[in-house]
Amino acid sequence: MLKIFKKKSFWIILVFVLIIIGLISYSLLSKKPSVTYTTEAVKLGNLVQTVSATGMVESAHEINLNFKSSGKITSLPFKEGGEVKAGGILATIDSGSINAQIKQYQANVASAQANLDKVRAGSSAEDIKLTQEQLAKAQNDYNNLLRESETELNTLQEKTIDSLNNAVFTAQTALNTVYNNLINTQTTINLLVNDSALQTQINSSYNTLQNSFGDIRLSVEAAKASDGDQAKINSTSDTVRDYLSSLNSFLDKAYNLSEKIIINTTYTQTIIDSIKDDISTQQSSNNTSLTALSTARANLINTSASYQSQVLAASNTVAINQAQLNLKQAGPRSFDIESAQAQLAQAQATLDKARADAQDYVIKAPIDGKITKVNYLVGETPNATLEVIDMLGNERYEVKVDIPESDITKIQIGDKVTIELDAFGSDHPFSGIVTAIDPAQTIIKDVIYYKITVSFNSDSWSDQIKPGMTANITALTAERDNVLYIPQRAVKVREAALGETPAKYVQVLVGGQPQEKNVEIGLRGDNGLVEITSGLSEEDNVITFIQNQ
Repeated sequence: MLKIFKKKSFWIILVFVLIIIGLISYSLLSKKPSVTYTTEAVKLGNLVQTVSATGMVESAHEINLNFKSSGKITSLPFKEGGEVKAGGILATIDSGSINAQIKQYQANVASAQANLDKVRAGSSAEDIKLTQEQLAKAQNDYNNLLRESETELNTLQEKTIDSLNNAVFTAQTALNTVYNNLINTQTTINLLVNDSALQTQINSSYNTLQNSFGDIRLSVEAAKASDGDQAKINSTSDTVRDYLSSLNSFLDKAYNLSEKIIINTTYTQTIIDSIKDDISTQQSSNNTSLTALSTARANLINTSASYQSQVLAASNTVAINQAQLNLKQAGPRSFDIESAQAQLAQAQATLDKARADAQDYVIKAPIDGKITKVNYLVGETPNATLEVIDMLGNERYEVKVDIPESDITKIQIGDKVTIELDAFGSDHPFSGIVTAIDPAQTIIKDVIYYKITVSFNSDSWSDQIKPGMTANITALTAERDNVLYIPQRAVKVREAALGETPAKYVQVLVGGQPQEKNVEIGLRGDNGLVEITSGLSEEDNVITFIQNQ
C-alpha cells in the first residue's frame, strides 16, 4: 500500500480524478435554471362573439293590459273566453277631467286660428288712423318738452351767471375789507396784535387769494360769454365755489386776528369793534354768496338731468309710435304670420296630446285574440300591481330568456339568434331575432339577470311550435372579418394610479427573449380570443405561459 503512494503514476491519476470531480461540481453549481415559453402566433381571421342561454317558448302575444291613468272602471264589455278583434274597446274608466281639458284646448285652437286670420288680414284703416294720431301727439309732446326745457335751462343758467357775478363782487369786497383793516401798512401802522404768527399767516393767505382772484374773474367772464355752454358754466361754478370756501376760511382767521388787536391810542375798543363788524359782515356776505351759487348750480344740474331723461323718453315714444305706424302700414309680415301659425300649431299639438292622453282612459285590444282573465268589476279602481285584462294573441311565438349582467351589454335589439328546441333536437334549428330587452333587472339566487325577448322567424315548421317548449338560444352579438386576434390570457394589465385607465400589454418572444408591447383590444370573441386593434402584427408570437425549470 505504501508502495502505491510512492508511485508517480498514482499521484498523476489522483490529480486528474480530482480535476474531473471539480469541473463536474462547478458545472452543476453554476448552471442557471432553464425557462420554457409557450407561445401563440398572432392570427388573421374572422372573430365572432356569441351569447348562449336557455329559455321557454311563450305566446308572442300573451298580453297583460292595464290603464295608464287611474280612475273607476265605467265599462267592461267582454268576459273571460271572449273573442276580440284588434282595436276593440275592452274597458274604460271615468274620463270627465280629460274631456274638460280637451274642450279648453279646442277653445285655445279656435283662438289661435282667429289670431292667425287677424294677422293675415293686416291692420284696419281705423287702427292705422289711431296710430297716426298717437304719433302726432307724441311728436307734439316732444317738441313742447324741448321748448320748455330750453326756456327753463336758459333761466337757470342766467341765475347761475348772476350768482357767479355776485360771488366775484363779494369776494373782492371781502379781500379789500381785510386788506384795509389788517394788512395795508399805510393804514395799519399802529396795529399791534398778540399773535404775530396768525398775522403772518393771514398776510400769506391774502396774497394767495388775491393772486387767484384774477383767474376767477376771467373764468366768470368766459362762462358769461359761452352762449349757454352748460359744461363751461358748471365747471366755473365748481371753481368759484372752491374759491369762496377758501375765502371763508381766510375770513374766519381774519376775524380771530381782529380779536387779538392790542388796544392803544389809535386802536381803541370802538375801532376794534368796528373792524370786527366789517369782517363779520363780509363773512355773512360770502356765506350767502356761496349758498346762492351752490343752489343755482344744483338747480341747473338737476333740472338739466331731469329734462334729458324726459326728452329721451319722449323721443323713444315718438320712435315707438313711428315704428308701429310703419308696421301697420306695411301690412302683415311673413314673420308675424309664421309666429301666429306657430302659436296655432302649438295649441293644436296641446289638443292632440290631450286627445292622445284620453286613450289612457281606454283599453283596446292590440291584436286579434281571446280574453283569458278579467281581474276587476265595473266601479272598482285598478291598481298598478294587477292588470285589468289578460289576453292571448292568435299569432306566432317567442322565447323569453334571462341573460346574466356580465353578458347583457353584448346584446342589442336586432341581433340574429339561432334557436334549438329540445322537442326537435339539433337536426332542425330555428332562426330568430332579439326584439326586446327588459330594462329592469331580475334577481335569481342573488345573481342579477335581464330578460330578453327573441322572436321566431317564419319557418315551415312554425306551426308545430308549442308554448312551454325548452329553447336553447345562441345570439350572434358581434363579428369581425379579417382582424388580428390572440388568446385573451396573453393580455396583461399594468398598474395605474387612481382615476387613470390602466394600459394593456403582451409579451412577445423575440430572439428567445420576452419583450413587452402595449396593445389595444377590440372585440372579445368566443373561445377565449380577443381582437388586437393596434400594437401587434401577424408575424408576432405572444407568450401565453412561462415555465421555469
